[in-house]
Amino acid sequence: MGQRTVRFLNLLTRLRRSRCRPQQLLLLLPSCLQNSECPQKVISDTANCRRCGRCRIKDLLELAEEHGCRCAVVKGGQLALEIAKDDGIDAIVAVACEKELRAGMWAVFPKPSVGVINLRPSGPCKDTDVEVSAVEQAIRRFLR
Repeated sequence: MGQRTVRFLNLLTRLRRSRCRPQQLLLLLPSCLQNSECPQKVISDTANCRRCGRCRIKDLLELAEEHGCRCAVVKGGQLALEIAKDDGIDAIVAVACEKELRAGMWAVFPKPSVGVINLRPSGPCKDTDVEVSAVEQAIRRFLR
């Protein structure tokens, strides 16, 4: 059910052909992407990431820099919603589980958002992963 809802909301955004400038695009990442043994606090500041490559945070931060978009790592949907609703944000690419994406995408609607469902090789909420190519595709769709 959750996956279908995320796909539907992604389709709505795609059909609207929403576009924005890079600095108005937010890449929103869950803290569970960070390696659970990492001592760095990327939630408070993404600049704290040492980019060791033990998790996808490094790749996603580099992707955000390459495209010039904003990036935030959050723990929990409420903080994600606060950041996403900022007036300076015109579009969102979010990575999370189906449940968080579904709730967040509905909450920010009609602001255009694309959700990329994370992979959970270690179970939910710990050491998750994501297909970086899917995130990049979503970013490029907004920046065309």
